[in-house]
Amino acid sequence: MNTLVTKFEKIGARLKFASARGGRRSPDFNVNVRRDKLGSHFTIGIKENTNLDINILDIQPELRHLLLLIRDQSVKHKFLCGHDERDWFVAAIPEKSGATNVHAAMEALKPEEVLAAQTEKHVKMQLRNRRRNDAFVRQGEWFFVPAPEINPDDWYLIKNEPLMRGRGKPHMAEYVYRTGGRTVYVNSSYPRGVTEAAYKTIIQNPQNKGMIFTARRLDPTVYVKGKITHPDHKTIVLDYWHRVVPNTENRAASMKYMAFID
Repeated sequence: MNTLVTKFEKIGARLKFASARGGRRSPDFNVNVRRDKLGSHFTIGIKENTNLDINILDIQPELRHLLLLIRDQSVKHKFLCGHDERDWFVAAIPEKSGATNVHAAMEALKPEEVLAAQTEKHVKMQLRNRRRNDAFVRQGEWFFVPAPEINPDDWYLIKNEPLMRGRGKPHMAEYVYRTGGRTVYVNSSYPRGVTEAAYKTIIQNPQNKGMIFTARRLDPTVYVKGKITHPDHKTIVLDYWHRVVPNTENRAASMKYMAFID
């Protein structure tokens, strides 16, 4: 354990271990970012009587990033732990990527649209992990890919719209344009949304009297421009439309072991 703490110190981070709580169906461990009186730190919570093999596959002190491997029995879980602008973060790495170092893990978090844009724009390797290059602008888990050909009518624009995924704090976009996708209805009981047919069945049930839903678009293509703000990131300004694409951590089975997502 002390060796792991020392390795996290090489990127300027603190690591603590804790007991993971929860029932039988809850994960045997979790990887978290928490705060105490000294500031933010990484925490690995482990259930009692759980045997884990925990290693660091790669450390990049100049980037303040490392790649964490946690083997639970025969299953490997990889997490990119690092510092992004103003705070520490942890991101689950998709298993299919086979990443064994920090740079490969960072590439694995890029969706196909971003990888294609890097190739099309001939972005040099040393520029591919910057928050802004010819292929994209990044803020946290969101990538913004240039789409100068987009020119929607003002009628379709939404102002000051949140961009969010999971339980993280939303990123606020000054102007948003959505196209495509399908309509679903959401509320606190159905946060993932239900189809229109299911929605009608639910509200027609007398037991659900007074239940309120909000119509949303599922899997639309989203474009933004103007100011993009978030309390943990520097504000970026997009002078023209960019397509919004989230990173790929939601494709990682290991994401269920993360208690902090953003």
